[in-house]
This record gives sequence, C-alpha cells and structure tokens, in this order.
Amino acid sequence: MPIIGATYSLNANEVYASLFNMIIAEQVFSQNINGKRNRKLVDAAKAEVGLYGDSKNYWSTDVLKSRPFLGDAEATNLLATDRGPAPKGQRIVINVFRQIGPLTTDQYLSKRAWMSEDSHSQFISVMKGWLSVTKQVYDETTYNAFIGTNISGADTNTVTIDLTTALSGLTGLEKARMQALTIASDMADLFDDLGDVSRKFNVYKFLRSYSEDEIKVVWNQKYINRIAKIDLPTVYNKDGVMEKFDEYSLPRRYFGTVITSTNVGTYSAATAAAGKPLAGTTAPYTYTPGTNNANGIVRTLVETDITVGGTTTHLFAGDELPASTSVTSAMLGSIYIEDSKVICKVMTKIPPYMSAFEVGTSFYNPRSLSENAYLTFGHNTIEQILDSAYVTVKEV
Repeated sequence: MPIIGATYSLNANEVYASLFNMIIAEQVFSQNINGKRNRKLVDAAKAEVGLYGDSKNYWSTDVLKSRPFLGDAEATNLLATDRGPAPKGQRIVINVFRQIGPLTTDQYLSKRAWMSEDSHSQFISVMKGWLSVTKQVYDETTYNAFIGTNISGADTNTVTIDLTTALSGLTGLEKARMQALTIASDMADLFDDLGDVSRKFNVYKFLRSYSEDEIKVVWNQKYINRIAKIDLPTVYNKDGVMEKFDEYSLPRRYFGTVITSTNVGTYSAATAAAGKPLAGTTAPYTYTPGTNNANGIVRTLVETDITVGGTTTHLFAGDELPASTSVTSAMLGSIYIEDSKVICKVMTKIPPYMSAFEVGTSFYNPRSLSENAYLTFGHNTIEQILDSAYVTVKEV
C-alpha cells in the first residue's frame, strides 16, 4: 500500500519482531514540471529589458490620402502644409512585482529525517529548485489565461464558423472530413481578409494589411487534437488544409470570457443553472458549477488564494474556483468562464511579456540555524498591441 504523507513507521522484522527492517534507499522526485508545449507561447513573448526605465512605447501612424491634381492651379498651394493624421501611442509598463518565498531550509535538524547526506541533499536541491519552477508556472499560466480570454476592441474581434449547418445530417468519416474542410476554408477566408487593406482589425482603425508571415494562430487543443487525430486523416489531399496548423496551442481551460461588472448578469441568477454558475443577483455570488460542471466552469485569471469553509486553496491562473467560492465585486475582472466553443485566437503580434529582473536572495538566521530563500521578479501588465489584429474564432 502506498504511503501518503509522513505518518508511517519502519516495518517489524519477520523473524525478530523486536527489530525493524531498515530503509534500503530514498529518492526525491526532481522532474515535476516537464511540459514544454504550453510554455512555447510565453517563451516566444518574453523579452529581457533590464533594470533601467519602466516602459516601452509603441507608436502607430495612418495612411495618407490622394486628391485630384490641379495642374497650374497647384502653384497657389505651394506653401500649404499638412502633417498627416496624428500618430497614436501605446505605453506598456513594467508595474507588476512579485516574490516567491520565503522557503526555509536547514542543514542540521532536518537531516535527522533522512538516511544519508545524499538523500537529504536531493531534498534540499529539489525544494530550492521550486523557486524557479514556481516562477515558470506563474509565467506560463498567467500569460496563457490572458491570451485565451482577451477580446480586442477592434470592429472585427470575433469570427464565427458555422459547423452546425456544415455538419448537419453527416456522420462518421464524412462528418470528420467536412469539419476539417469547413474550419480550413473559413480560416483561409480570415487570412485573406487580414491580408486586404482594412481598418476593421486594429483598435486604432488605422489602415492596415497583414502578411501571412505575421499571422500567429493559438489553437484550442480540444479542436487541434480532434482535427489532427480524427479529421485530417479522412482528407485525401491535405495540402493547404491547415497552413497554420501546428504553430501554438493551449489547453481548452485557458479559453473563455472574462466576467466583469458589466456582463456578470449573463452568468448569475437567483439560483445557479445551466450557463449561470453564479448564484445570487448581487455580489457576493456563490459559485455553483453543478454536476459535471453543468452550469459552466469559472476560473481565475490571476494567482490567488481562495478560502471556502475554512479551507484555503492556492490557485494559479486557469485553475477552477472551488465550489461555493464567494465571488465578490473585487473579483470581477479577474475571473472568467470557460468557453468550449473557442476554436483559436488569431493575432498579428504576440503581446509582449517583458522581464525587468529576476533575482534570488537568501538570509541565514544564526539563531535557528536556518536559511530563508526568496525569488523576486517584475514584469509588465500583459496587453494586446493595439496596432495589431487580435481575432477570436468560435464555433456556432
């Protein structure tokens, strides 16, 4: 039977009951956070900017215009000036500072719990390694939750793909084939629209066209797995079906709609029900997911502690709120409801994730013979680049 926790003892010897069998060896598992697929996006967004300054400015300008040429009459306009449309700027500021720790370790009394210097050293090494691994988990989950929930303020921020009509009456291989082809066709149409000169895809409404090389697609793994394993194998000629098929992808839990003071009524009711997981008509609301999350899954956008019934649960971004969480007004804007219909996010610039510093420090306490270790870091508030396209593609 596996031993869970620390409440166990040595086993009595089978011959001499007054003696106890010794421990053969001890191993501390060190490779605990190994997945790299979901870190690919935040790693691409990271930029080390150093300790000087606190912000980066992004400037955007608009197209000029032509007019009829008046021949000799143009002479009177020789000294006329027109500096063109005013530029617009966006400032992204490094204003988030966090600390991991203290992590307390020692080289004296804790050794008594281990059978050898080697096993104790493994344990201390793994524990100290959690400082940087925790930072890695924070970066990955915080960034991914933003990417999956951000909605652009541009005129065209959402595109729908009508799979219901396309797949009506179909079954088996025919249905799988049509699903892949429908998504591919509609995505190709979106790429064509992004490549055309238009004002509808950026927040500034400046005239833009985007090359296919600029376009980044972040897929919902729910859809990409279905397409890769079921749909595409049924397509006889796959060339051109998914030009941006294997670029970036995120688990389905990161895709959703942020619940704010403006839209909370969409997800709350006097009694929680399907599509309305927040019970109550005013804050604080009670999160009631229902059997098998029948009412919807509400998750956090930020790393936080949630206490329910005296039990505190630590959550990273993307984690589900514990059932019966009391959702206060202050939490609105930092939680979201998962949306299983989001196929992907299409963008032309990956939102930057700027690192100001990451420094490890420690403090030795001579009285307790212990050491406290810390990891402190800073980064920017994550924002979409307003000059770029950011489109949510959904199934209807």
